[in-house]
Amino acid sequence: MYITITPPAAEVLIDAAQYSRTVIHKCFYWYTRDFNVEITYTASAQWRIMLTAKELEAKQPWEQLPARINNDLLDFSLREIVAEETRTIRELLVAKAFANYDTQDVLESDISDPVGFHPEHRILP
Repeated sequence: MYITITPPAAEVLIDAAQYSRTVIHKCFYWYTRDFNVEITYTASAQWRIMLTAKELEAKQPWEQLPARINNDLLDFSLREIVAEETRTIRELLVAKAFANYDTQDVLESDISDPVGFHPEHRILP
């Protein structure tokens, strides 16, 4: 990662082989509160991210920006890894949740409803 900071802007160059498009976009989305963000893919297989401060008078912690970007990229990269590793489990849970579900099924057991929330429960006058 290579960062050039010239307030009120910063240019970030990141090797595209290191981080996916998804990670880059998710990461830099969070910077849109303070910066205008422009993401492009260069001919040299790099992500080029331009960050321009939205408020020129606002004091940005420019010296902390490289560490913040590095930590955020690591965070979103790890999230992508965990999502990929748990994809099968999530798909199985969703499939199990909706398996053998039929809206016409009638409950075959008695419902204990001491509070009176059951829709068929009627309060007698």
